[in-house]
Amino acid sequence: MDYFNFLAGGAAVGVIAGCWGYIKGIVWKLASTLIQRVEITDAGLARTLVSHLVTRFQRSRVYDRVYGAGWEYIKTGKHCGSVPYEEFGQRGLILWNGWAPFIVSRGSGGPAQQHHDQPLTLTFLRGSLDVDGLVAASCREQNERSWSFEKLEEREQKRFFVRYVPDLQGKNGDDDPPSRYSTHGIPWYHEGLYRTLGYRPDELGRGQDSENRALDLLIFPQRVLDLIEEIKLWRNHREWHQQRGIPWKRGWLLYGPPGTGKTALARAFAEDLDMPIFVYNLSELGNFQFMRAWLAMQSSAPCVALIEDIDNVFHGRENVSRMRPRSFMSLFNYGVKKEEGDKDADDTAKTNGSVGGDERERSFFSGGTLSFDVLLNMLDGVDRNDGVFTVITTNDIGKIDPALGKPRRRPDGALEFISTRPGRIDKAIELTYMEPADKRRLARRILGEYPRALDVVLDFVDGTPLEETPAQFQERCAQIALRCFWEEQTGRSAAAADTALELELVETSDA
Repeated sequence: MDYFNFLAGGAAVGVIAGCWGYIKGIVWKLASTLIQRVEITDAGLARTLVSHLVTRFQRSRVYDRVYGAGWEYIKTGKHCGSVPYEEFGQRGLILWNGWAPFIVSRGSGGPAQQHHDQPLTLTFLRGSLDVDGLVAASCREQNERSWSFEKLEEREQKRFFVRYVPDLQGKNGDDDPPSRYSTHGIPWYHEGLYRTLGYRPDELGRGQDSENRALDLLIFPQRVLDLIEEIKLWRNHREWHQQRGIPWKRGWLLYGPPGTGKTALARAFAEDLDMPIFVYNLSELGNFQFMRAWLAMQSSAPCVALIEDIDNVFHGRENVSRMRPRSFMSLFNYGVKKEEGDKDADDTAKTNGSVGGDERERSFFSGGTLSFDVLLNMLDGVDRNDGVFTVITTNDIGKIDPALGKPRRRPDGALEFISTRPGRIDKAIELTYMEPADKRRLARRILGEYPRALDVVLDFVDGTPLEETPAQFQERCAQIALRCFWEEQTGRSAAAADTALELELVETSDA
């Protein structure tokens, strides 16, 4: 009898195991009459919805928590520091809509960073949750917060930040991690998606500093400084452009030898005009990654898009970055993405025409390359790019394709700022070696506390016509200032100081 019962029990277990799929389907159909599941596949909407839910509904104390830390400016200490936070929406979360609970979940195990691209799922009792109303309310709340945030920024903090594309804090190189900078122009610590620990949101962010202006610390010819006024007019007169049907965007090409201040100029006017600046490394971006990052940037408009040293990536229309060996970390990141099942690498290969095994292998070593046509379409294509001020820098103007824009030559042979292709690049501005008047201004700023050294340097500038970039001359003055400061601290004699100063000038001049 025991043997018979054992066989009967085994047979029953086998039948149940064999029919488990059908049983599970029937059970779920019965449960679905009471329980409903909704998926949110758009990553941006998922973040917006979670931010709305955790601030509008009571949260259960029982859930798996996810913690992290972001590097942020702390007003109380006037320094940057690590700000810990709890992030919602990466694990199962139970919320209460009155008497009815519902579950917000995404992903199934593994590090939290792997779940950002997975659908967000809402599980709730039928009839207890108005999903259409929640989605509409969350988007409306996000829009209103974004539209009104500019006034808050004017009173409390700056919009300026620097973001690198690809994100240097990203885990996969080209995939956006939880934004540490901005979503729809809103700093991350003002979103309901994060609960900061140890600091209130109003204690974070760089405050206004009216005493120092970044442009005041740079020395440029007056012709360049006058152009900054055009940027101010563009920044503050969006309605004027819209009323006349003029696209609210601008583009500059800054060209000249290395060290002439091209990047410093772009960063300085972005900081002074309180606009975020996005720095693009085109050699590390494929077509899809670049388009996605460019479109995401427009949510932070008005902003500056800085493309540095484009001649290192494109010679004319040819992307030469694919000819250089990829960095070890780029290859490592690609391998990690393939192991994690990330489809972006395959998408990049398809975008660049890779379909076979050998072509996929070439795509592996190239990491996906950006085509010139995609770059042009993003600068001046179907999308209006309202609020984007594009700055492209190059050391060699001869490598720039005319379709991007170059300085326009007048009938008398002189070059002018206006570009040959307005709309993509409106002005092509040359930054070259320092003029004597600018050298004297910079020398007075750095050596104003040391009159003897300043007089010697001014005589050197007037008597020695030497082609120097701002970086070179600033380093010359800085070395002399450091020598004078050291002599002041050690109490050396004036005669010894004069001799050392002359030697310093000779050494830096020979260098």
